[in-house]
Formats: sequence, structure tokens, C-alpha cells
Amino acid sequence: MWQGQTESNLERVLALLKAMSPIMVIVDEADAQLGDRSSSGDSGVNNRVFAQIAQFMGNTENRGKVIWFLLTCRPDLLPVDLKRQGRAEEHLALFYPDTDEDRLAMLRVMMKKTGVKLASEAVEKLFLEKAGSMSGADIEAILVRASMKSALEKEASVDAADLQHVLEDFIPPSYPTEIEMQTLIAVSECTRRSLLPSKYRDMPREELAQRISFLKAQVD
Repeated sequence: MWQGQTESNLERVLALLKAMSPIMVIVDEADAQLGDRSSSGDSGVNNRVFAQIAQFMGNTENRGKVIWFLLTCRPDLLPVDLKRQGRAEEHLALFYPDTDEDRLAMLRVMMKKTGVKLASEAVEKLFLEKAGSMSGADIEAILVRASMKSALEKEASVDAADLQHVLEDFIPPSYPTEIEMQTLIAVSECTRRSLLPSKYRDMPREELAQRISFLKAQVD
């Protein structure tokens, strides 16, 4: 409402974070939330807000005391100023589970999150046989739907029949071009080769950049 009010409010928030340290700050959809230096049309407010956040993140006095987690599906849209060493030092890529071990781990995480109980280990094996490649959100949706079915049938836990029915009925959203683009962007932004799946670990950077450019053109 008033000139300088936003910057003043942010300054108080940053001072509070410093006072509460050690603390972790999670910014979801960071590419949209944090802005950049090129923002215009608001009398420079976004520019100044971005500068305040970038300066706070880069302040060595806060190192190890205020830990920032910037979550995004499009790390390429994050300003370079925020991604440099000293601010966002580790760029960690998260991928769909692509092995039975990973899928089982994700299933159990989502079971804990949703509170859904499976009747037996045989139901877990059925999931691994039938689920294929799914995201964590897809697995969560499957569990919730199976739980609703078992509850309507007054069962205490999800059995094989419940899960089989939901898996056969569920059609996961499919955006293959966007998913491949986001996956390859994550590979290109990752700062640790050892954390990449083997199929991406030695992928030539030039080939990676060319494929990303092609996919971006398809999406746009």
C-alpha cells in the first residue's frame, strides 16, 4: 500500500529468521515466489525484494544457521544469482522411482503419509507387479482411492482385490514431453554426478542441452 512497506515487512521477516536460527526455510515453487532482477512495472519493489533475499542468502554470517530449500520443477527459471555457490550450493535432482526397491520405498512413505494400511506383504508385491512407473503423487492417489474402497466395504485394511481394482481403473496424468524436459533440466542443474541415475551420469552436456532446447520448443 505504501512505498517501502513490502521491503520493511521482508526486513522484519529476515531478522526473525536470523533470531530463530538454526532454522530451515522451505520455499515451494521458488521460481515463481522469489522473483528476479528483471521485474518491472511495480516501481522497483520486486527488484529490491529480490536483492534483499539474495543478500541474506549470501551472507556468510548465516552459513549453517539459516538453511534454504528452494523447491521447483523448473530450476532453469531460477535466477542465476540465487543458484550460485554460497547461496544455493547443492542442486539435488529428484526423479520418479524407477526400480522395484525405489517404488517400494515410495509406497511405504506414502502409506505413512496417508495412514493407509495394506493387508499383507502380498499386496505390496501386487503393487510392484502392476503399478509400473508412477510418481509419488500417483502412488498417493492410488492408496487413497483403495482406502476409500476398503472403507466403503467396511474392511480394516486395503487388500489385494481393492488395490487390483484401483490399479486397473486408475489412469495417471500423462505429459511425456513436459516430464522428459523437466527431468533433463534437473539432470543439467544437478551439482553432484554421484547422485544422478547411471543413465544420465555420463550423458554429454552438449547432447543434454540440445535435447532440452528441442523439448522446450515442443512445449512452448
